[in-house]
Amino acid sequence: MSNENMITVNNYFKYLAEKKLMASKCPHCNQIDLPPRRLCSECLSEAEWIELSGKGALKTFSSIYVGSKAMMDKGYNRKKPYVFAVCQMEEGPSVAGQLIGVDETQPDKITIDMAVQVTFLRAEIGVDKEGNPLYRWDVGFEPQK
Repeated sequence: MSNENMITVNNYFKYLAEKKLMASKCPHCNQIDLPPRRLCSECLSEAEWIELSGKGALKTFSSIYVGSKAMMDKGYNRKKPYVFAVCQMEEGPSVAGQLIGVDETQPDKITIDMAVQVTFLRAEIGVDKEGNPLYRWDVGFEPQK
């Protein structure tokens, strides 16, 4: 297997930058792991990449009013919370990320099992030697349209 197809964290983030939600799938027992793993979590066979549909259902969430520094730097605070969610993809694995496209100030209007789709959120992770911002892509969710 070439390095560019190997299941690594760097390759996972490369796929996110291409707006692809990739997981690993075992060719022997069909276990799907996300985050992806080079070795299957069930039988330890070497896994392969698989692209997920990006569709799923909201399973649990929390409204965050006092968050991490990174989220506070994005403008979230006690008056403007954000929603952290865990969603189960239609292929099986559960994924955590920010839920957008909902009224964060009214969590009682957010419903468990509502249909969601993956969206890709750009996160600033620092600066390079010249002071230019560096970015990474993260998984987020929004209600299916």
